[in-house]
Amino acid sequence: MEIGNDEKKYLIFARMKKVCVLVIVGAVLIGIVFLYGHYGRNTDKEIITEATLEKVIDVEELSTFEAVYNGITEVMNKEHPENIDYYVYYEAKVKAGIDFDKVEVGIDHEGKKILITIPEIKINDINVDIASLDYIFENEKADTATVSQEAYKAAIEDVTNESAGEIRIYELAEQNAKNIIEALITPFLKQLGEEYTLEVRGV
Repeated sequence: MEIGNDEKKYLIFARMKKVCVLVIVGAVLIGIVFLYGHYGRNTDKEIITEATLEKVIDVEELSTFEAVYNGITEVMNKEHPENIDYYVYYEAKVKAGIDFDKVEVGIDHEGKKILITIPEIKINDINVDIASLDYIFENEKADTATVSQEAYKAAIEDVTNESAGEIRIYELAEQNAKNIIEALITPFLKQLGEEYTLEVRGV
């Protein structure tokens, strides 16, 4: 796709400032509704155990946050790595979350307190939209039939590095994970009529 001079200047400027839009993953709410419906129908009085609470939050690995990136990175010349062959613009989605199998549950029956410890937040999916790739060539010879494959790899590497250093993704993914667990367990406790307090914390 042809890029005008103004657009070219904008894209070069954009490489200095990546745009990152953070959004909550809607599938989380579906899981909450499903699990609440399953346990909410159980009207029998139960004794709260760690095993019972682990079943309530048994949703395996779940992405609790999604970051949408619009970025641009440079691809260097292989023979002369000090020279830039071209810039590539890309759009990507990065998902972060926790492994719910590694959530730790502790119960203090005397103090009527439940402590949930969630594991470390990790990036669990990176997806670059290959159809979004756009180029600014500094070296016209780099415009070959394989440029999209090379550019795609460069975009993956760039967004991986960018997201790894984006503290806000981890903070918001952790907060969402805590909110999800509270949303799963609180209705269960109310259903049992137990006056337990709930604390959810990170490692």
